[in-house]
Formats: sequence, C-alpha cells, structure tokens
Amino acid sequence: MKKMKFLMAVMISAVIFTACGNKYSVDNLKKNDKLLKETAQKCKIKRNEKICINVDKVQAEKAQEWWNKTKPEITKKVDKIAKDLMAGNLMSSMEFVPEKLWEWEAKHASTTPQKAKETTLQILKEAVKQIKFEKVEYKVENAKYGQTSAGRNYAIIPTKSIVSAEGNQAEINQKSLVFEDGDKLYVVNIDEKNKAILKEMYSDLADVKAE
Repeated sequence: MKKMKFLMAVMISAVIFTACGNKYSVDNLKKNDKLLKETAQKCKIKRNEKICINVDKVQAEKAQEWWNKTKPEITKKVDKIAKDLMAGNLMSSMEFVPEKLWEWEAKHASTTPQKAKETTLQILKEAVKQIKFEKVEYKVENAKYGQTSAGRNYAIIPTKSIVSAEGNQAEINQKSLVFEDGDKLYVVNIDEKNKAILKEMYSDLADVKAE
C-alpha cells in the first residue's frame, strides 16, 4: 500500500512538472508575449534554470528577427546622423532623441520640454563653432542586439568620431543605443548621464549591458 501511494505521488509530481514545463516551453513562450514578459520579469527575481533558459532563447530569437527586419532602417538613420554631423547640422541627431528626454530635462530645469530642447540645441550649436566632426562612423555590422524583460528590442552600436579643434584632433569611441518605444526608433549615446536618465524613463533599459 505504501509503495502504491509512493508511486502515485511520483506520477502526480511528474504530471505537474510536465504540465508546468510545457507551459513554459519555447513554442508556448514564442506564441504568448504576455507569458514571455511575465516570465522574463520573474527570471530577474529568481532564476529557474530550465524555464529561464527557454526565455533567453526566445528573447534572442525575437531580437534576431527584429534586427533583421529593422537593420536597413537603422542603418539609414545613423548614416544620416553621421553625414549631418560632419556637415555641422545637428538637427537629425536631435530628431532621434526620445521626447521623454526633453520631459526629463524640463522637469529638472523647471521649464517646458520645448524650451529644454531649444536650449540644448543652442548649446550644441555653440559647441560646433569650436569643433568640427571630421569623421563619424556607426559600426552597424558590429552591433549587439537583444530584448529587455519588458519585451523592448534594442541594439548597441559601437560609434567612432574624430573631431578637430584649433589644429588638434581627437578620436572619441562611444556606444550608441538604438531602442524602440511603441512604433518609433530612438538613437542616443550611452554615457554615464544618459544611462541614469534612460533607466529613470525606461526602467527595463537597466537590463541593457553596454560593456
């Protein structure tokens, strides 16, 4: 009798485990975005090795699909930014900055988003009078891409600029973050200030590792 009870308990456990495992299978996670996001959030708190490996796999596949689809558009955007910067035109780079950034600037400067944008543009215009962008290169082919726990797709693009001022040249190596917000794509440099601001505006971007 005891042996029978033990066997039944084992069978029930196996059925429960299988059902749970099937729920979080790669195929199910691919089909159910809500389940994928919920599970990705749970994996941030407590990692179940098998389930979270499935989450990682699905997110990687979805990010790959997104990158393949949007790479031409992203390439076009960053090429325009590079070309305009070398021509001394800052407007295209400003166009791809999220509106939430101007809202953040406005909040901390006690002004309006539009005024914050205008002030930043004026500061940059004055800076461009002193320096010249000799070269701006977005290394799209070396980009790393992924998906945050909230399901936001992103790419990190190594970026190199050569600037000159008063007869001297300097090479600046940075990383640019391309990410989606709804149906829009934004491009921002990842420096310490922007990292902090972005995490405040988009908490899931804390998942992004630029290193």
